[in-house]
Amino acid sequence: MINVTIATKNLRFLYTLNEILSDIKEIKTNHILPRDSIPLNTDIIITTETEKQAFVERKIFIPKAFNPYYLYSNLFLLKNNKKMFERVVIGIDPGKTIGFAAVANNELILGTAEFFSAVDSVKEVIKVFFNVETTDFIIKVGEGGGVIREEIVKRIEKIFHEKIVLEIVKEDFTSKSQAFLKDTDYGKNVKSAILITKK
Repeated sequence: MINVTIATKNLRFLYTLNEILSDIKEIKTNHILPRDSIPLNTDIIITTETEKQAFVERKIFIPKAFNPYYLYSNLFLLKNNKKMFERVVIGIDPGKTIGFAAVANNELILGTAEFFSAVDSVKEVIKVFFNVETTDFIIKVGEGGGVIREEIVKRIEKIFHEKIVLEIVKEDFTSKSQAFLKDTDYGKNVKSAILITKK
């Protein structure tokens, strides 16, 4: 859990952040005004450029974008005193309903989703690519899904021109590999996408 205190008088800034961060269950937020005392369990203070001087010697984060991948990955890295991830793997389970997962360093799930078109799933790949700092960026697509898989692969290749690693992987998951997802509430397409990242 990352305990975040949003310290600002800017209500629009506060509202926008709260709207995004409330969807990330690994982040807990509260709000103070810059003059207020900081709650004891605060890991990181999010504030604005103009209000940051009130928080000298604290871990502060001034967001430059309001994208969930950008916010979550940066807050996680800052809490753990890291500059970037070693690797981020996108798993895509193609089919009528497309499962999508972005996993950092083989364990941190940055985001999951379900899509109903190749275009939307590729747009999500682009969002992760441009919002998460990592040394290696890998896309793994399940070998099923026929025409949908072909369209996803073709679109990714057209956009990235072999600048990133793209792999087609088998979807023969063992019960052992699925065990760690047993108590999660992800749908089956998302679970498959997460397992694809591990291949």
